[in-house]
Amino acid sequence: MILIKTYIIKLITEENKSKKNKRDDMDRVKTGIAGLDEMLNGGIPKRRHVALYGGPGCGKTSFCFEYLYRGAEQGENGVYITLEETADDIVENMRNTFPLLKNTEKFIEEKKLEIIKPEKFEMEEIAGILEDRITSNDVHRAVIDSATMIKMSFGSDIEYRQTLFEFLSLLRNLDCTTITTVEAVSAVKTEMRFDIEHFVMDGIINLYNLDREDRRIRALEIFKMRGTDHSRELVPFKVTPSGIKVYVGEKVF
Repeated sequence: MILIKTYIIKLITEENKSKKNKRDDMDRVKTGIAGLDEMLNGGIPKRRHVALYGGPGCGKTSFCFEYLYRGAEQGENGVYITLEETADDIVENMRNTFPLLKNTEKFIEEKKLEIIKPEKFEMEEIAGILEDRITSNDVHRAVIDSATMIKMSFGSDIEYRQTLFEFLSLLRNLDCTTITTVEAVSAVKTEMRFDIEHFVMDGIINLYNLDREDRRIRALEIFKMRGTDHSRELVPFKVTPSGIKVYVGEKVF
């Protein structure tokens, strides 16, 4: 009986190792953001769609912009679909936020990084823009900012959820890995609530502003990422002139 149990345990261990190796071998898209890829076990699984969820002032735009900027550095074209700010505003804000990222204008001129503001907040138009840029400009990274603006155009949550699911199904047939911002009512962790995107999207990265005495600390957690192991720790991050720094292994307090 002991030998049988030992043999079974050995088989289970080998099977788990095999599954882990398969997960580790999957194609990934490196965000290029310091510390984040380590938390993601190497990067976002390719062709997945991740929601960046957070309240005002959490750094959502900065994360999205740097994701596309680092992609352009790696030879992967990207498109930023903005539903609120103009392209000029985003470029100016990011120039002030990341003064040491010197190639923004160059990447835009070369169409390695495009910023597009649709005329309508309709999912169909956004899907059309993405499909066009993916096929005509070899785009592999995309940002949609924000899903909250799209949601406002729907009459009900059920209609939005169904359309979002169909939209993501369409994108999965295209060679593109997407980050979509989702606005939370509050940047405080204890006041966060689950929204539709938490259930529909492949991955969720939550951004927080945490109170510590007389100041706030920015922090993030990878809430979920389908199909891969990832860190589940709550870690601090900073937006620096040269890019975002995620402090893996450090405690928030």
